[in-house]
Amino acid sequence: MRLDRRINRRRALTVGTLGVGAAGVAAAGLAGCDEGRRGDARLSEFGGPVDAATLALLRTARTCRPSRQLTQGPYWFDVDRLRSDIRENRPGTTLQLALRVVDGAGCQSRPVPDAVVEVWHCDATGRYSGFDVPARPAPPNPPPGWPNRLGAELPAGDPTADPMGYATRTSDGSYSSGDAEAQPGDETTYLRGAQVADRAGVVRFTTIYPGWYVGRAPHLHTKVYLDRRTVLSTQLFLDDAVSDRVYAAPPYRRRDARNVRNATDALFDASGLLTLRRFGDAYLGAVNLGVDLLDVPPGASGSASHAKYPRGVQ
Repeated sequence: MRLDRRINRRRALTVGTLGVGAAGVAAAGLAGCDEGRRGDARLSEFGGPVDAATLALLRTARTCRPSRQLTQGPYWFDVDRLRSDIRENRPGTTLQLALRVVDGAGCQSRPVPDAVVEVWHCDATGRYSGFDVPARPAPPNPPPGWPNRLGAELPAGDPTADPMGYATRTSDGSYSSGDAEAQPGDETTYLRGAQVADRAGVVRFTTIYPGWYVGRAPHLHTKVYLDRRTVLSTQLFLDDAVSDRVYAAPPYRRRDARNVRNATDALFDASGLLTLRRFGDAYLGAVNLGVDLLDVPPGASGSASHAKYPRGVQ
């Protein structure tokens, strides 16, 4: 489904993790992962007990804290698709995401309905859709002009596909216009999609637990759009102990061990660490995405300017 309005890129502001209570977050080993009970419902679709679990996480959100904006990375392109299930045919451990957009000004955590939230990440083998090669991290100091540097402009010259996925054109889709984007090498779109926040500011996705690639800790990318502007571009991270458990089984189990953990990842920010709860063979991950509405121009926030967007799970 496509939106009929366009949303431009803007600076990111704040992000805060959710907790299951201070004691749970501080617990050694799983650092925010609640294993749940054997009797808990399995996560297949959002509904019933799953919604209750999601709301419990969101209600116990810790106070938000500022987070630096993180690069969108070299593999973003405007997939221009509203959908909650972004797996397509990719195998892997089910990961349900509950992301809530809140007004981070003064950490009051008021929900921001009708924001468009986009998510993308690599598959179990470390590949991003659109680029049929194992992913590699962007260089730590990309050359001036490359748009994976925050705030950079497009380099001069004709756009051409780049095997590393560096941005070579600008987006022109339903919810993103004018953002520097990569030129994909194929038409695959797995593990990419967007949703419109409901009245509580919540979006929900069904995906797989992301894999890893050399040079980066496991992570997911996300953007938040408000009224034709990107107000947040950041990355979400997963607890190392949980990743160890997931990666011990197919299709993640491989000979090469991941060489970067959260503590040694150059972009890791604890405020983007997902709070995880295990349900059978699946996980529920939750996080607050805080945007400072005081820094957003008039007309770029509030449900009135987004009333024509379809809310909820698409």
